Amino acid sequence: MVESNIFKIEYYWYEGEHEETFLGKDVNKDEFEKDLLEARNFAEKLKGVEIKEGEYFGRGYRVECLPEFYNQIIWFLINKKEYKECQLNEDISYAIDDSNKEIGITKDEKTTKITELK
Repeated sequence: MVESNIFKIEYYWYEGEHEETFLGKDVNKDEFEKDLLEARNFAEKLKGVEIKEGEYFGRGYRVECLPEFYNQIIWFLINKKEYKECQLNEDISYAIDDSNKEIGITKDEKTTKITELK
């Protein structure tokens, strides 16, 4: 079994824009931080540089704002450093219990019900 660590990367931008990504790989914290700095340096080199069609990300824009830097960093870590994007569903949790004679598993799922008031 391969062991992985999961790292959370996020940004907050004006007007409440926020994004977070969980990346997993079999590396320790120091290795991750080294990779993250390398990804940051990669993104910084793209600042103000026009990207030609077919090159990185296939987009013809200059990287000039935080969401674009963030996307470049995530892209670099996934495509160049082989991190895997992980998903976390915080609305579901599983509990293991041995209060009975057998081991029980329960699922707790938070749901939202929207009803129009009239």
